[in-house]
Amino acid sequence: CVYLMPRIIENTVTGTFLKRVQETPDLVGFQHKTGKNWAQVTFKQFHDQCKLVSLGLSELGVKPGETAAIMSNTCFEWALCDMAILGASAITVPIYASNSAGEAAFILNHSEARVVFVEDEKQLEKIIEKRGTLPKLLKVVVMKTASAGSISYQGTNDFFITIDILKSIGLARSEKDPDGFRQRLISARKDDVLTICYTSGTTGVPKGAMVTHDNMMSVLEDAGAALGPSLVIDGEIMLTFLPFSHILGKVEEMGTYAYGWRECYAQNLGSIMMDIAEVRPTMLFAVPRIFEKAYTRINALANSGPPLKRKLFAWAVKTGKSHLFPVRPGIIQKLFSGVLYALARNIVLDKIKNKFGGNVKYAICGGAPFAREIGEFFRVAGILVLEGYGLTETCAPVSFNGPDSVRFGSVGKPLADVRIRIAEDGEICIKSRKVFKGYFKMPAETADVLVDGWLQTGDIGHLSKDGYLHITDRKKDIIITSGGKNIAPQKIENLAKPFTLINHLVVHGDKRHFLTALVTLDKEETLKFAKLNQIAFNEYQELANSVKLRESIQKAVDQINAQLATFESIKKFTILPNEFSVETGELTPSLKIKRNVVTKKFQTELDGLYNT
Repeated sequence: CVYLMPRIIENTVTGTFLKRVQETPDLVGFQHKTGKNWAQVTFKQFHDQCKLVSLGLSELGVKPGETAAIMSNTCFEWALCDMAILGASAITVPIYASNSAGEAAFILNHSEARVVFVEDEKQLEKIIEKRGTLPKLLKVVVMKTASAGSISYQGTNDFFITIDILKSIGLARSEKDPDGFRQRLISARKDDVLTICYTSGTTGVPKGAMVTHDNMMSVLEDAGAALGPSLVIDGEIMLTFLPFSHILGKVEEMGTYAYGWRECYAQNLGSIMMDIAEVRPTMLFAVPRIFEKAYTRINALANSGPPLKRKLFAWAVKTGKSHLFPVRPGIIQKLFSGVLYALARNIVLDKIKNKFGGNVKYAICGGAPFAREIGEFFRVAGILVLEGYGLTETCAPVSFNGPDSVRFGSVGKPLADVRIRIAEDGEICIKSRKVFKGYFKMPAETADVLVDGWLQTGDIGHLSKDGYLHITDRKKDIIITSGGKNIAPQKIENLAKPFTLINHLVVHGDKRHFLTALVTLDKEETLKFAKLNQIAFNEYQELANSVKLRESIQKAVDQINAQLATFESIKKFTILPNEFSVETGELTPSLKIKRNVVTKKFQTELDGLYNT
């Protein structure tokens, strides 16, 4: 007998949380690693910890409507402090753990944060560096006290305190304010701001998007309906690793209260596959890069084996595609291909699914373009990746591929209340309950994107005749060549993702007479390639000049060009010696390319491609 977990959808996130605690107090909602073991926390236990932290915030002087920030990687304490902030009737401001001290200080000052929770000493040092420039900040709370290191905590009046001290302050407050936490949770209204999420800033100054309770509840209602009944099965297990600073991660976090998911927090990005093996999740939230990396590793491993193993792998994948995506489907063909596919899964493909714990029904994917070939590959392997589309300004998804209506290469159909209009220049415009309230303290920027109730997304796309949304590029990224041709670079760059040696391919050509590209290499695959081809080198960076490596990249570029019109093809490219990263400035914290930064940083290399 399968117990069906009730969906708990109230008008606000805080109301939903209280209802969850009331309905299923003893259900395990959270799981995190402590030493070698996974600690389990029920919703009631979580509530009681939140209450102490929240009352502590109120005692420190955090008032309703004020802001409090969290600067941390995703962890149990992140969720705990987030709900505690809401329980003080305050607004959460997430800050990526990868943000620099200067970036963090900008967000803290612009949002007027009164308290900031930091994960550990590494994050604390950023605040110490900028302490003199943060006049609004009352307190810094260190969440993971075991890593506090040399920082000394002399008492509760210090500028820096631990979360344990904050809990003790909350405990003292609870004696005179026993019902304050609950009262403040139920006092929230649907139009209240839930969080101010600062855009990662691919260009210009980050803007704080004000997302309301109603925005979030609308997403949880409609995305839940699109996912179907599997969301209500008791024991749905997530492995959580997306940053909660990212709007998709925020939706995953809030979904725990609505659907009774168990959030199992990955220790770090490097431990994901080990954690998956231990947790054996049934669902995953991820960005495309996770699957691109896995696709690269799986194919590289298969292709490095003996000839028979390579042929068997290729046969299994081809058999799966023939069965699941037949060109001319027929009953007899379907039955015959089904038998072969079952054999292929038993011999080869189930091993891929087992690498993900063996229980993953599907993965929710968004935040960047997802290559159709990679989606089909994982579908063949038994993992259904459901791609959606949304922005921070829409509280994540406004369109979604449901389990029974997947079309790879699209971002699905609009969710229930979403209206989509395609402007004359191809820009996608959206009207929905999910559209944000505006940018914090930026009325002019808000007016630029909210016109007559329609959000101007800045994305270019189209709707198919049967209602599927397709994204082709960002409006500001469109290349107009000197010959007047309009070219969508993301379309071209997406074609490079299946090639294992290529990490990033960035197309250039605005106001130029042909297209060029900057290529970065996947370090692990490049080292394997060098060993296999006996390429001698002293420093890894030297491999960018290898003739054999360049020949391999040229073959990949030729295959990409074969799928494009002549004016879209890449005529020249250069291989850069190092990968792009957040730390070196080419990627945002959500791993999107900062095109302006890349163009400026590698202007000499780009100019050289046109001068030779």
